[in-house]
Amino acid sequence: MNDQTITTSAVIVTFLLLVLLVGGGLAGCPYYKVWERKMAGQAELQYQQGARQALIAQAAAEDEAAIKRAEAATRRVLGWTDAAKRGCAELGRPGDRQCEEQLLKDAATYSIAKEGHEGVIISVGAPVSVAVDPNRGRSGE
Repeated sequence: MNDQTITTSAVIVTFLLLVLLVGGGLAGCPYYKVWERKMAGQAELQYQQGARQALIAQAAAEDEAAIKRAEAATRRVLGWTDAAKRGCAELGRPGDRQCEEQLLKDAATYSIAKEGHEGVIISVGAPVSVAVDPNRGRSGE
């Protein structure tokens, strides 16, 4: 074999390899794009599932906090009721419903003002009700 035959063979083999490489790339490109989109879709799905789980956990925590706040408010109102009964008894007016209601109103009003709540309505039984005007600004504003 001479040098020209080897060179020609090398050029032909190189050309065929190049054609196969380009052809394989062109044939494989659509498959790669499909795979890439599939992977992006799976990543987005996992992200959304994580975000959903975080929202569910946050909602559960808010529910639990609301229950605890309601329990605390109930204990607070029961404490006011007991304190009102004892206060009226110490004033020499045991069992005086008007005295107890007035002390309950005072305790509820003080507690609401102290905590800075606006638009809160607290009622203990039918006759006792304390409401704060939500349109009124806080004292100190």
